[in-house]
Amino acid sequence: MRTSRAIAIAALTLVTATGFAGCGNDTPTTEPTTDVSGSATAEPSGSSGPEVPADWQVASVEVAQLQVPANWNIRSSGDLSLSMRAPEDAIGISPGAAIFQGGVHAGEGDGEAAVDALAALEEKALADDVQNLKRLPNETINGSTFYHFQGDTGHEWEDHYGTVVPGGDHSVTVTWRFTKSDIDRKGAEALIAEIMPTYKAL
Repeated sequence: MRTSRAIAIAALTLVTATGFAGCGNDTPTTEPTTDVSGSATAEPSGSSGPEVPADWQVASVEVAQLQVPANWNIRSSGDLSLSMRAPEDAIGISPGAAIFQGGVHAGEGDGEAAVDALAALEEKALADDVQNLKRLPNETINGSTFYHFQGDTGHEWEDHYGTVVPGGDHSVTVTWRFTKSDIDRKGAEALIAEIMPTYKAL
C-alpha cells in the first residue's frame, strides 16, 4: 500500500511540474536533454535548460546548481555539499533523497575523456557496495557530460551521476537513493528525470 501511495505522489508531482512547464506555449522552446532511459536527446541551439516552474527552489553547491520542487527539503552541509529530500507522505515517510556535491577535480581537462576517467574511479568505489551495478551511456545535460551508474542495495535503488565543471578544476556528483519499500524503480526514475535536466554549471 505504501508503495502505491508513493508512486501516486511521484506521478502527481511529475504531472504538476509538466503542466506548469507547458503553460502559455503549445510549442516548447527548450526540452530536457535526457530521458528516463538515460538516452541523450537533441538540445536546441542556444538552450539554457528546460523551463522550470517559478516556485521551484534552487539547490546550489557553489560550482553548480539543480532546481527542485517547492515541497522538497534542501539541507546544506557546506558550500560544496547538500541534500535534497523528496516530500514526505501522510505518515511522514519520504521515499528518498539525493546528495549533491562538488569537489576539487584532480584529473586533467573537462571533456568527455575527463568524465570517463572520473567514472572509472567511481565504479571502483561503488563495486563493493552496490548490487547489479551497471554503467549507462553518458548523458549531456545543458552542455555538461555526465556519467551515470545505476544499481541497488538490499533496500534502496541507487543512481550515481558525475561530471567535470568547465575549466576542469571541480567535479560534481549527484547520488540518488530511494527506499524500495516506498517507491518502485520507475517511480524513482521519474523523480530523477524531473530534476536532473535542471542542472547548470555556475
